Amino acid sequence: MRLRLRHYVADGRAMWAGRPRPAGTASACGRPPGGGAGPTGRSPSVRLMPHLLVLLLPGLGLAADEWAAANLVTNSDFAQVAGALPVGWEAVCRNPALAPRFAAAKTPDGKPSLTAAGNGRRECFGYVRHAVQLEGGKTYRLRVRLRYEGLDDLNRHLLHGIFADGFNDGVFSYRKMSDGSVVGEGRFPGPAQAVAGEVRLYFRFSATGRVAWEQVALQECPPFPPRPVKIACTWGGGDLAHWSRWLDLAGQRGCDLALLPEMLNGKGVKDAEPLDGPTGKLLAAKARQWRMYVCGTFYQQRGDLVYNTAPLFGRNGQLVGTYSKNQLFDPEEDQGATPGSGFPVFHTDFGEVGIMICYDMWFPEPARLLAYRGAELVLAPNAGYYTALMPARAADNGLWFAASSLNCPAGVWDSAGACAGEAEPNPTRYVATSVTGFESDAKHHLLIATVDLSRRWSPHWWGGPMLSAPGGRRVRQTLIDSLEPAIVREAERWWDE
Repeated sequence: MRLRLRHYVADGRAMWAGRPRPAGTASACGRPPGGGAGPTGRSPSVRLMPHLLVLLLPGLGLAADEWAAANLVTNSDFAQVAGALPVGWEAVCRNPALAPRFAAAKTPDGKPSLTAAGNGRRECFGYVRHAVQLEGGKTYRLRVRLRYEGLDDLNRHLLHGIFADGFNDGVFSYRKMSDGSVVGEGRFPGPAQAVAGEVRLYFRFSATGRVAWEQVALQECPPFPPRPVKIACTWGGGDLAHWSRWLDLAGQRGCDLALLPEMLNGKGVKDAEPLDGPTGKLLAAKARQWRMYVCGTFYQQRGDLVYNTAPLFGRNGQLVGTYSKNQLFDPEEDQGATPGSGFPVFHTDFGEVGIMICYDMWFPEPARLLAYRGAELVLAPNAGYYTALMPARAADNGLWFAASSLNCPAGVWDSAGACAGEAEPNPTRYVATSVTGFESDAKHHLLIATVDLSRRWSPHWWGGPMLSAPGGRRVRQTLIDSLEPAIVREAERWWDE
């Protein structure tokens, strides 16, 4: 049987279901210009990102021996039963009034399974656990295969994790399989030292829903490599000759991506260009010349409409895609520009990229939507912005941000809200930064930061993502009722009550 390779974004991306710039300022974080040299070599490209690959068999998902090989969970297929539960599994319900109904059972086709069902109360909450021993310095993969009914959101009703003293992690991505089952998977570095822990399968907040777990596997797997991306940002304006020289500097320093500001060519709505006009041609040519991604915005003429558009050009100078500003600043509309529609996510060789332009950043929803759609790095070209918003947008959603501005400092933030080049870390952030390099060239208005996209830290990190700040991980929402319907209802209510 021929094997297929399929990939998905790991760690929390469920796939279904203008004030003038202060003189000399280079970083949005207050670090003096010229401080802190970072790596100068080009970051290695990661074309297939091996830690995101899942081996599948057509129609069946993962092969049976893939689940069984070196599995740290004994009786992982629930075939051995003693009493009400499979051997090795124990139910834990601290409030007996809310205990789900856990039981060993057979699937309709006769396979063994471990089931959980609601007890008639929507506050229902409990879990089953299985003891495991983790080695220090290893990388692990936790997988579950299940079927469900009566559950409208698996992230709200189920949670699959591993918990040990000082360590926790789990499953944040699910995929619907062709046989009707669901497979969830998470890969993560294990604890630094050997420790005893437990795999937990939670059932929560459903009065009448039901889940049948068919397989669980915790296995050692190859460590996933770092994913460094070297980003060049800027502040201030210039003509196309200026940006040509600036892009040359970014390319000479081995950057993977160069971000220019909003309205980079200095032209207004009435002087809009086609995408393949002088500005677009320059960006594409420099992307091709330096083998780096290039992005920035200008007013684009598209038929009889004008948009504030940010094209993203790839390393070969090809157009990866465009984003047109959805939330136009009011004067732009007065001058004849039209809002764009939608927030796409673009695939690159180092990760998934979204774009927000200037006024977009005043609203929390675009960042959340981009995170839900799998974005990792968000580019934020702007004419001016409030830098204090950026750590919140990043930390709320587990996103990296890069900003270039006409009138404000440039900046790069990691998923925990840490700013590249910050003079002092925020004392209430309890995690190391994923910013691995920083340099600032005030003379040429060039800020370069290298960030590692391989690990999505939260600002409060207590041993792992299961017990830390949520950072956009939907399974970490612990409320009974989702807020989204109420938000939509209130957002669409234009009258006072």
